[in-house]
Amino acid sequence: MSLLAVALLLLTVQALPAGQGGVELRATVAPDSVRVGDRITLTVELSGVTRGAEVVFPELPDSGVVAALGPPLRLAVSADGAHSARYELVVWGLGVVPLPEADVRIVTESAELLIATPALTVHVASVLPAGADPDSLAWMPPADVVGGNWSTQEKLVAAGLALALLLTAALYARRRGSVQPPPAPPVRPPRERALAALDELAARGLAEAGELKGFYSGLSHILREFLADSDRLWGLDLTTLELVQAVGSDGVGEWRQRALAGLLAGADLVKFARRRPSRAQAARALDAARRWIVEFERVPIGPPSESEAAPEVTPEPVDDLLAAMDEVFAEELEAEEPGEAESLEP
Repeated sequence: MSLLAVALLLLTVQALPAGQGGVELRATVAPDSVRVGDRITLTVELSGVTRGAEVVFPELPDSGVVAALGPPLRLAVSADGAHSARYELVVWGLGVVPLPEADVRIVTESAELLIATPALTVHVASVLPAGADPDSLAWMPPADVVGGNWSTQEKLVAAGLALALLLTAALYARRRGSVQPPPAPPVRPPRERALAALDELAARGLAEAGELKGFYSGLSHILREFLADSDRLWGLDLTTLELVQAVGSDGVGEWRQRALAGLLAGADLVKFARRRPSRAQAARALDAARRWIVEFERVPIGPPSESEAAPEVTPEPVDDLLAAMDEVFAEELEAEEPGEAESLEP
């Protein structure tokens, strides 16, 4: 019990006047002579504080005559360890006006000390003429912010302007509502877009200029994009074999499936196997792609009956497709006349 009593004694709050306990508090006010409504600055400085102690500057109470414009502004600790704060005040009284007092707290590990600020005053001069008696002055009534002394003509002009503004806003809103945005251009079907892309590819003259890889890459992309627009399952990310198998198993006849395989595999030969067909072969490939797109159609495939077994789709290796295209190119080269089969190689 004795140890507990000692601990409680050490933690008690002690109120000390300035200058005791080695702690000194100084306060200054500037300026010391002002007029009603002017601002003053109160600076409070506390020295002799033990290192590690916490100094808390209080907020000054509003006395009705002197009011603080905000919380105290803590200043940096000086080289000698002094703590200081600055108060911004405004004075509304007359004569010698006392400033509000408060206690500065010093908190240590063993105790909490309260140091009272000194009693300071400020001299406030009147803004009235010298010798004027405030009680005998004829005070004016509160002024109308809007302007209560408007003449009838001014009120009519203001009402007319307001009415004109309202009419202008109503006419603008009506006109804006009647103006319709231009209709969006109709979306062309996939077949029409693909045929237009083939015409643009032919107009570029890539085959005539010897740019066979660019020509066949564009031809393959147009066919793939046409199929992707026709069915989302025939995406551009499919390989040639995957795309041919997907088309063949989804309502496209076997003949058209093989024709598509020939066109895509032929383009792959040029893009990846450095095959350089003739100018006539490139023209025939363009015509074949256009004919395939024009004649493309899908036959809906219904669910198989119980008596019918689902047909198996045997995947055709890519190597077989490429070998078949090699044979096609060889047959075409033999059938062409010498002038027509002229190679584009330098």
